[in-house]
Amino acid sequence: MARNKSYSTIYSAQRTILLVFYLSTMIALCIPLVLLVTRLSPGNYFPLVITLLFYLVLVSVIGSFIYVVSYIPFNLASAFDPIKNDIASGRITDLEQFGKRITGFVTEFFNFSFLDIAHAFFQTPGSDLISHGDLSPVEKAMEEYKMLEKSSKLEEIMRAGKVSLHNREYHLYILPIWINDRWLGYMGLLTEKRISRFFQKFLVEFEDNFLDDQLLHIIQLSKQAD
Repeated sequence: MARNKSYSTIYSAQRTILLVFYLSTMIALCIPLVLLVTRLSPGNYFPLVITLLFYLVLVSVIGSFIYVVSYIPFNLASAFDPIKNDIASGRITDLEQFGKRITGFVTEFFNFSFLDIAHAFFQTPGSDLISHGDLSPVEKAMEEYKMLEKSSKLEEIMRAGKVSLHNREYHLYILPIWINDRWLGYMGLLTEKRISRFFQKFLVEFEDNFLDDQLLHIIQLSKQAD
């Protein structure tokens, strides 16, 4: 049976209207801006070129921000759905499978100019550091700084400094995983740029609405298997 896509259609239409409205507004504002610059510097095209270049950069940055903010909320749910399905159907049954799948998902999905996660790893009490890629140098650093123990004292995401990986430096963010008052572990996120407080909230929401309950389910499955 074909699934009802009415909500997806409405959401796509809303985003299209928003983007069209934004572009129309920016184009409309460009006209008085050009008139103002040409009036202030008649016959001199250099200020006009500089102003238009600056305006183009500004429009691009604001447009990228609007795109990310409007894209993440709905598409995160639909992109995460296959993971939930695989957990429900029994394809994902242990922490190793779950950790690799989650870290791969995070680096693939959060690939935006304002929120670009290059690497991710995952750890719970009693487990080693888990990632879909080789993060051996990072694992040694996390053991040295006792990051698993320290993450249990965090309530929200925290920037924990910088780490080196493959001859590059990354900002390290620690996202503790809680469900109610129970601490389940943490996810480490490596980014080339700092994540603003505004976009850190997106990651907190991801942990609260998608990650914590699925991790708890996997932990319970692992205990039943033992």
